[in-house]
Amino acid sequence: MPNSRMPVTALLGTNMFFSGVTYAATMPYASLVGVETLGMSPGFFASVMSAGAILGTFVSLGLGYLSDQLRDRRLLVLMTAMAGILAHGLIYLWPTQASFAVAMALIMPIASAAYGQSFGYVRVYYARHLSERADFMVTALRTVFTLAWIVVPPLAGWVAARFSIFDVYLASTLSYLMMAAIFALLISDKTTAVQVALPVRAEGASWLSAFTLRPGILAGLIGLVVMTGAMRLLTLTIGLYIVADLGGSITDVGLYAGITAATEAPLMLVLAWLTTRLTKETLLAGAGLIMALFIGLASQLTSVSGLFWLLGLNGLGTAALMSVNISYVQDAIRGRVGLSTSLMDVVAIAANLFGAGAFGVLAGGGDYRLALMVAAATSALGAAILASGNLTRLGKTLDAAVA
Repeated sequence: MPNSRMPVTALLGTNMFFSGVTYAATMPYASLVGVETLGMSPGFFASVMSAGAILGTFVSLGLGYLSDQLRDRRLLVLMTAMAGILAHGLIYLWPTQASFAVAMALIMPIASAAYGQSFGYVRVYYARHLSERADFMVTALRTVFTLAWIVVPPLAGWVAARFSIFDVYLASTLSYLMMAAIFALLISDKTTAVQVALPVRAEGASWLSAFTLRPGILAGLIGLVVMTGAMRLLTLTIGLYIVADLGGSITDVGLYAGITAATEAPLMLVLAWLTTRLTKETLLAGAGLIMALFIGLASQLTSVSGLFWLLGLNGLGTAALMSVNISYVQDAIRGRVGLSTSLMDVVAIAANLFGAGAFGVLAGGGDYRLALMVAAATSALGAAILASGNLTRLGKTLDAAVA
C-alpha cells in the first residue's frame, strides 16, 4: 500500500456508506413521493423516470470514457456528488411535481454516476496497490454500501411517517455532501491519485477494436439488464403493494428494505469468497432464479408478516446481483476499467428504464400483484439469457473455467 498520510480504505468505506444512504433513503419511497404525495399519475411518474434513464445512459458512457482519459478520475466522483446535492436538495426545498421532474429527469442522471465512478476509482486504486485482492475489496466495499440499507430505511420510514416524507431527500442531500467532502480530501493527497495505462491498439486495427467486449459478455450484460429490470420493477411496486394490497404502513416499507439489507450484508461477504471459487456467471444466473422465486411467492401473499418471512431469499438474490455484477462488468473491456465500470451504470439505467416503463403499464390500474408476477417471470428470463451465452462457464470452479 502507498505511504499515504490518509486512511484511504476507511475514507472509501465511509464514501460507500454515504453512497448507500443516497439510495436507501430515497428509492423505497420514490413512487410514494411521486404518485401518492405529489399527485403524479403512474404514467407521468414512469415517463419522468424513463427520461432520466435515457439521458443517464449517455452521461454514464461519456463519463466512463472520460475517466480513462483523465489524469485524475477523483474529479469525476466529486462532480457527480455535487450534482446529487443539487438534485435531491431541489426536491427537498421545493417539493412540487415540476421540481421532482427536473431533478429526476435532468440532474440525477449525472448524480447517479457517482456510484459507478466511485467503484471505478476503488478498482483502479486497489489494482495498483493490492492487485491480488482487488475483486475482494470491490465486493467488501459493496458490503459497506449495503450496511446503509440496514440502518437507513427503517429510520427513514419512521422520519417520513413522523415528520415529512420529503425529509428523506434532505438525508440524501447531506450524504452527497459528505461524498463530495471525502473526495475533495482525497484530491488534496497526491499519493491517492491513480490511473491505468490504456491498452495499445494493434497496428492496423480500427479505433473500435479497443472497445471489443470479451466473449460471452454481451449475453451476460443483456441478462443483467433484464434481471436488474425485474428488481427495479419490484422496487417501484413493493411499497405500493405493501400499503395497498397487504394493509401495511410506510414504516413497514422501511422495515422491508432494512431487513433485506440485513440479510444481504453477511451474504455479500460469502459471495466475495465464492468469487474466488466459482465463476461469476454461475453466481449471477443462480441469483436471477432466486429472485424469480422470491418475487413470485411475494405476489401471492395476503399479509406483510408473510412477506418478511421471505426476505432471506430476497437478500441472497439481491446480494449477488448487486455485488458480483460489479467485478463481472469491470472485466467487460480489457484494459478499460473506467469505460467497463460505466457499463454497470448503463445496465442500471437500462434496467431503470425497463422497470419504470413496465411499472407505468402494469401498475397504472392499481394491479400491483400483476406487476410482481411479471417481474418474477422477467428475472427468470434474464437468468436464461445470461446462461445461454456462457454455457461453458456455468457450474464450473474458477480454476476449471480458466483452464
